[in-house]
Amino acid sequence: MHTTAKRIVAACGMAVMLVLVASITAMPAFAASNGIYIASAHPHYRNPQTGIIEDSGGDNSEVLGQSMTESVTYRRALVEVDQNGNTYATIRLQMMDNITNAQFQVDGSPVSATCMQENYGANTADYRIPVNSESSLIRCNISVSAMGRDVVFFVTLSNLEPGSEDFITSVTVTEPEPEAPTQPEPTPETPAPPAPSEPTAPTDTPAKEETPAQNKTPEESKKPAKPDEKKPGIQEFDAKGNAVDKADKPASQGHSMRTFAIVAGVVVAVAAVGGCIWYFGFFKKKK
Repeated sequence: MHTTAKRIVAACGMAVMLVLVASITAMPAFAASNGIYIASAHPHYRNPQTGIIEDSGGDNSEVLGQSMTESVTYRRALVEVDQNGNTYATIRLQMMDNITNAQFQVDGSPVSATCMQENYGANTADYRIPVNSESSLIRCNISVSAMGRDVVFFVTLSNLEPGSEDFITSVTVTEPEPEAPTQPEPTPETPAPPAPSEPTAPTDTPAKEETPAQNKTPEESKKPAKPDEKKPGIQEFDAKGNAVDKADKPASQGHSMRTFAIVAGVVVAVAAVGGCIWYFGFFKKKK
């Protein structure tokens, strides 16, 4: 019973390991955009995806192999992405006075490498290879003269940042065109509510009556005005300050003339009677 439990636990642990490995290998590659980047290079003596040491030294040489791998691999690498999305990685190897015949594989497929530059003072050489993405697994196979055999190790890249440092670049980077500022769409203005109109006080002014001129037909408007119609002109006033109507002026003048004639006639009659009395009563009597 105890042995069965151990087998179950071992089987579960193996299943978990297989799931983890499958999830790592099935991770989609993230593609960087057109540009030139500096990445961190990480050397591995054991395959980081499968956990298998592919070098002929095997597990017994893991410590020595990992130390040698870290001494050979420069910790910075160049990643370039051209305008078509093709990605290239430049790996710098050190201790080149002991290394020959460098060969590379990317994600399990062999690729051709181009030596971009050699620095004899620093004892380095730069190899440019095509990769599927910056997350690709790079397998290196080099001949080490001091060991008298080939050594296999792996390199992974991470932490990309713009730049090239002292690497030789081969990709042209196109600057994105600045986007034109978008004009905000005009928002419809909410019409203001109409102001309440003030109530108008009722007026007692009677409506104006239409003047006769407004009711006249065109034929009637051509007729001459009647004598009693008022005409514009200078207004006259009498001694009491009352307005004198011009239409009534001739009648008042005739009445005054008649009154004056009557008064004059009375005066003449009185004078004649007085003259007769004086003549017959005084003057003739004296004679």
